[in-house]
Amino acid sequence: MVRMEGEFTIMVNYPDLSSLDSSSGISGMMALPNASYPYYWAWIIGGIWVIMVLTMYFKEKEGEGRTRILSSMAVSSLAIIFLSTIGTALGIISMEIMVYILVFGLMIIGIWFIPKKN
Repeated sequence: MVRMEGEFTIMVNYPDLSSLDSSSGISGMMALPNASYPYYWAWIIGGIWVIMVLTMYFKEKEGEGRTRILSSMAVSSLAIIFLSTIGTALGIISMEIMVYILVFGLMIIGIWFIPKKN
């Protein structure tokens, strides 16, 4: 991609599959989108979290008729923190993204433990 700014030309070379070697394996291929857009896996994890929250919420609403969205959010946060920890160990998710996910997840879980008034 070439972008003109004044008199200077800036060349940006995005990595492609040719930058992978035989030792990188599947984790190298999955970490490749992070080189172009650092928040790629954060958006994917966020989408998985939303899908899990809505699925649990509507399944509980169908079964019992009454629900608390916060409980669905907290249980989904536990699963996402676990999934993100595995992704960080494999090198797919950066430590910066993991910290954001951890803080968000623990905040939701902490709010969930605050007793509600009847």
